[in-house]
Order: sequence, then C-alpha cells, then structure tokens
Amino acid sequence: MTGIPGRLRVHNRPGGDGWRRRAVRRLGEVAEAAIGPAEVAQQQQDVLRRAAIAPIMIGVVTIDHLRFPGWQVVVVACLVAIAYDLLLAYLVFAKKQAFAARVLAFVLDGALLSGASLFVLRAMGEANSTSDLWLAFVVFVVSGGFALAPVGSLIYTTLTMGFFALGTLLYFSPDSQYHDQLPIRLVFFAMFGLISMAMAQELEKRRAKLGQQNRQTMAMLATLVEARDTDAGAHLHRIQHFSQALALHLGFSHKEAQDIADASLLHDIGKANVPDAILKKPGPLNPDEWRTMQRHTLWGDALLTDHHDFQTARWVARSHHEHWDGSGYPDGLAGDHIPLPARMVAVADVFDALISHRPYKQPWPPHAAILELQRMAGSHLDPAIVGAFVELWEQGVIAAVIEDMRVEEVVEQALPRAA
Repeated sequence: MTGIPGRLRVHNRPGGDGWRRRAVRRLGEVAEAAIGPAEVAQQQQDVLRRAAIAPIMIGVVTIDHLRFPGWQVVVVACLVAIAYDLLLAYLVFAKKQAFAARVLAFVLDGALLSGASLFVLRAMGEANSTSDLWLAFVVFVVSGGFALAPVGSLIYTTLTMGFFALGTLLYFSPDSQYHDQLPIRLVFFAMFGLISMAMAQELEKRRAKLGQQNRQTMAMLATLVEARDTDAGAHLHRIQHFSQALALHLGFSHKEAQDIADASLLHDIGKANVPDAILKKPGPLNPDEWRTMQRHTLWGDALLTDHHDFQTARWVARSHHEHWDGSGYPDGLAGDHIPLPARMVAVADVFDALISHRPYKQPWPPHAAILELQRMAGSHLDPAIVGAFVELWEQGVIAAVIEDMRVEEVVEQALPRAA
C-alpha cells in the first residue's frame, strides 16, 4: 500500500504559493459543488457502463432502417468516447483518481455531445427530416443530470436545452415541424430536467446523511480509545483541529480537510487491542511489549479495511508511524510512498504528544515542540509538511487551537460540578 486513495493522491507533495493553493482549492470546491463527490467504485462502474453503451450505439445507428441524417458522426463520436474512456479507465483503475476522472468525463462528454448534436441537427435540417431523434436529448437530460449535484444538474439541463434550441433555430426552416414544436419540446425538456434535479437533490441528501453517520461512527470509535486512556480525548481533538488547519493550509478543499480531520480521530484506534498493562505502563516498554504496541497500526487497519468510507482513516491508522527516512513501522515506507494524510497526521500527532503530559514525561512548551519538529524534519517527518505546520505556528493558528481546546477542557470539567 503505497498510494493515496481518491482525490487525495493529487496532493502528494505539498507546496506552492499561498494564492495558488487557495485558487486550486476554490476551483476544486466549485467543481465539486457542480459535479458532486466521486468515489472510486462509482467511477469504475461508470467506465464499464461507457464501454458497454458506445458499441451498442454504434450497432444501433448502423442498422439500415434506423439510420438518420448525420448518423456517421454519431459513430465517430462513439469511437472518440471509447478512446477517451481508456484514459478514464487508467485514471480510475490504475491511479484511483475518481474525482479527476469525473471532471474529465463531464468536460469531454459535454464537448462531444454538443458538437455531435449540432452536426446531426444540421444534417437533419438540410434533409428536412422529421425523425424523433430529439427524444434522445430527453435521455441525456435525465441520465446525465441526476448523477450530478443539484447545481450541476441544473447547468447540464440548461446547456442541453440550449444546444437543442440553437440547432433547431439555425438549421431548420421556420415552417418545419422541428421549428414549430420547439417551444413545447423545451417545456418537455424542462419538466424532465426538474425531475432530474429532484433526483440529484435526493441523492445529495442521502450522501450528506451517510457522511454524518460515518462521522458519528468515527466519533464513537474514537471514544472507545478515549475510554481506555484518560488523556486520549483532548489529544484526539487537538490532533483533529491541527490536521484540519494543516490540510486547509496545504490547499485541500474544506471537505477534504474535514475528511482528514475525521480520519485523524482514528489514528490510534488499533490501541483498543493493546493490553492495559502495556498501554498504561508508566515506564519504558520492553522489546516484546514494544512489538505488541507497534501492532496497533495493523489492528487499526484491519478494523477499518472493510468500509470504503473509512479509506482515508485506514491509511492514517496504518501509516502514521512511518518515517520519512524509511525507519518507521509497520511497512518501512519512506518519502512520498507514505500516504500524504498519514504524513500530515504524524506531524500533528508528534507535536501534540510533545506538548501533552504523559505518565513518563512532563509537557514541553509549544515553542520547544516546534523546534523539535524542525529537528525531526527529513528523518522522521516530511520536511515540507513540517514547514507548513511551522507557518501555521508563526501565524498564530496553532496557538489559537491550543487555547480554544484548553478553554473547552475547563468548561467540560466544570459542567459535572455545576450539575
């Protein structure tokens, strides 16, 4: 396991100017707002569906009695779609770039559909054809729109209607059936477009509900660790805030930053299997105890492996103790082979461990912990991520998180006494 699941792989190396990170993040948010989220399994199914539909279309339009003016361009368009479907297959199956494949498919499909549609409508207008091919646009509106986010569905429907109206007005004579029936057909398109948008909105609600349930599950699993380690609760929540701030600073979208922050809660979930005698031992661990402690990364991976919604959390749980120089565990990964979310959580984890009280040590001052992070950069920790974390420290973000968490701890401790 040497990669990063889904969209997170595109951020394999942090860096770049601040304005560039913000611009990329903003573009990603706009694209996701229109196109909707993407999962690898979903996009793999979409690639397979494309691979099946294009040959069927070619077979249908080449049948003699089903041919219509301009059918040749449909065949060419299907061949082009098959060609770029190979690229999409590579992105999804080999690189696990679900969101990139979704965006590329949306752009290429739009360009291909609009170009082929105008060509066919022109050929039909020249032949004064009365074919009911316009019904294909209804299929495009329904099948293409409901899979998008509601905003994207609205845009998709509007563009499809616009291209049909443009082709009709440009290529059909004013006394033709296509021209006369254009208003009622556009109303027909709009009705199906509203249905498509409603379906997209319902899917959006279900995705949001599922995401909320997953976050609640993560919180319950994190509580399982907290119940066995009295300091784990504050530690987990500080790491969560550190990881989220770091992800945003590195150019991740708000959703991606939230996913990484949620995953950070589970970085030590495998410690649920570590015996209390080892987990709470005040002194140094002997070699056998240390080997048992190290296995918490494998136990965390095994716990999360069967749920695709916990994919990022799985990588964080397994790889947050890998070292930049390859000296970590459990797999001895080095450099960019360590999943980026795990590298980010590792920096947050080390910093918080240094500033926290432990049975075997006193808390470090935050400024001393920052110096220690810089010393570990290039050996234990990714130097670029350490640099980004130091930037957040210099901007006062880390200190603000520490203070906010301290206030929350004081309030939580006071509540039982007040009750």
